[in-house]
Amino acid sequence: MAHGVITRLERAGYARRQSDPADRRRVRVVADETATARLFEGYGPNYERFAALFADYFPDEIAVLSDWFTRATEIMSTSLDEVRGGSTEGS
Repeated sequence: MAHGVITRLERAGYARRQSDPADRRRVRVVADETATARLFEGYGPNYERFAALFADYFPDEIAVLSDWFTRATEIMSTSLDEVRGGSTEGS
């Protein structure tokens, strides 16, 4: 699975494989020098909007939101397991 992810990152120009100089049997995955700038170009405005949204809340309110989303994610994960016919233990 990791091989496919790395291949997709390479094709998109975000990373490349590089031989490990200490051990030729190993390969390192190296980020492309322009990857960070391209990611911020695409996602930067979204991060700025979220930062402005969170600035409207006090830290204790953000903690409640974080707790809610964490717990809701667990509930959705359990529900998806049920729909897919997986285990429902712990629900």
